[in-house]
Amino acid sequence: MNDNMGIFGEEKNMEKIRKSWRKESKIKRNFKSIRSLFDILKGRELLDFYIDDNTFEDLNLEQVFCKIDRNQTTVGQQVLYSMLRTPLMEEDKLKERDKKIRFFQEKYNERMQVQLELSKIGKNKNDVFDMLWDDFKDQSAIRYLFYLLPLMNFMAIIWLIFSGFSINKLLLILTLVVVDIMFHYKTEVTLSTYMESMKYLGYLISGAGKLGKIKVDELKVYTEPLATSAKKCETVRKKAAAMSMKTGNDFIDSFLEYINIITFMKERAFYSVIKELNKLNVKEELKNIYFNIGELDALISIASYREGMEQDKYCVPQLKNNGRYINAKGIYHPMLENPVPNDITMDERGIILTGSNMAGKSTFLRTIGANAVMAQTICTCNAKSYESSYFYTLSSISPEDNLLSGKSYYYGEVEGILRIIKKCNEEMPVLALIDEIFRGTNPVERVSAATEILSYLDKNNALVLVATHDLELTKLLNDKYECYYFREDVKENEFIFDYLIKKGVSPTRNAIRILKHIGYPDEIVDNAEKRIAMGENIIK
Repeated sequence: MNDNMGIFGEEKNMEKIRKSWRKESKIKRNFKSIRSLFDILKGRELLDFYIDDNTFEDLNLEQVFCKIDRNQTTVGQQVLYSMLRTPLMEEDKLKERDKKIRFFQEKYNERMQVQLELSKIGKNKNDVFDMLWDDFKDQSAIRYLFYLLPLMNFMAIIWLIFSGFSINKLLLILTLVVVDIMFHYKTEVTLSTYMESMKYLGYLISGAGKLGKIKVDELKVYTEPLATSAKKCETVRKKAAAMSMKTGNDFIDSFLEYINIITFMKERAFYSVIKELNKLNVKEELKNIYFNIGELDALISIASYREGMEQDKYCVPQLKNNGRYINAKGIYHPMLENPVPNDITMDERGIILTGSNMAGKSTFLRTIGANAVMAQTICTCNAKSYESSYFYTLSSISPEDNLLSGKSYYYGEVEGILRIIKKCNEEMPVLALIDEIFRGTNPVERVSAATEILSYLDKNNALVLVATHDLELTKLLNDKYECYYFREDVKENEFIFDYLIKKGVSPTRNAIRILKHIGYPDEIVDNAEKRIAMGENIIK
């Protein structure tokens, strides 16, 4: 952070902000830090519902986060990530969030004011969470040494000056200096991470004060609390500033470092800040600063994401509080470079999705799931229009076997679908996305179990989208589920996929043709095709 940027530096910074608007930020991200707020809220059971890790991974939402993330602060990244993991279930909250996003889309001058102050806060590689959510141990014995050693240094110098010079006295002072240096650098290694975090807290408090001076009626809900909290945390800001003695001049900075070695100013400031942070009221004010700055940054990030798309490539979703319903026009997954948009309607009845390999079934599941989550988090869908009920969104798309825990692929599937079953039968419907249900077991048991599970989910307030190669399911469940499919055309040994969803059951299959296409021996391909023609059961 640079408070003394100057007019030229500020103009340069504003130009950088202008150029980055609407553009994806191609930066390296530390997801351990980015997800830390979400992990704390989840771990302390402060969230009613959140997108679990399996679903978040299944739907490629980490990559979606990267596409949306244009935040200028670390807290903005953390709040945006937490936002994407915690869907809202209340219409008023979503409408208010959308209203703020639209404000930043439309009000250039006001947005630039906020962004300029956010850019001064910047990012920090170390988290501030331990300081905001947990008390630090006092460590009084160590803390008092930072007062005792400077006092001893001062007394030794006075003694040398007034009692006359001698080699023994000089050696004593040099010994003290060596002890100071060793203790200083050992402490710096131990506390450096926390010191950097405290400096960042200081930047946040300073930024809160400046943001609090912005006089815009639509932003009062943020600026007024920030101004109040910044005043109450001024002591913390001043003490945190004492830990950052960099001037930009190498000679002066080296001199200040030597002064700090014999006075331990930074270390004393560190423990002084710790004492302040252990006060509950100060902690709550800092959390207020953290969340308000983070939300401002996150909302601007979403506004930039929207503005970076053509007008018909995104929409503000329309959500309702009843039934099990999705109606989407021109919907696509945000991570696709050249997407093929699709239209789909699901009204109380789920969908069994069939089709050839690579035709687009799994991508379509991810498309519906990702947009359902985005609708209830960032009030933005990648579609021409999107209407739906509110949902708890859960998926079982990419279960994995786990060698270390001894779990098979099938066991991973069983656990994944049980997560969905346990969430059903609540007032809020579940949107369940399942790819190749129970592909890890034999076809007889798979079809039987899948039929009962899909019937159970339908009966217990779930809207299910399931992809399968088991065409038997389309007949066994035709009274509960609609059928759609994807298909391909084969021209001169070339597979051509249109990725458009169609009503009905897939009339084609391509598994063996793919074997031939990539060079399997003719003997294998020909005999496999003969077995199919004779109607033999391949799996004995």
